[in-house]
Amino acid sequence: MFIAMNRFRSFALLKGRRFDDYVLYASHTIWESKDAFETWTESEAFRKAHAQRSAPQGTYLTGPQLELFEAVLT
Repeated sequence: MFIAMNRFRSFALLKGRRFDDYVLYASHTIWESKDAFETWTESEAFRKAHAQRSAPQGTYLTGPQLELFEAVLT
């Protein structure tokens, strides 16, 4: 059993502003801790989830950009 999975809290795919030539999307996950997230990124489950090396041409303008945020008020 993969330990970090029970430390995962939630996922949302957010659709943002539509521009002339693209739509902005962001995925948002909440984890119990930064350590739980980092443990998942080093797991076999992460490798399997991200095994597809490329999306159909034109799907993305750029590669993913990881941004980490820390909750300061909940």
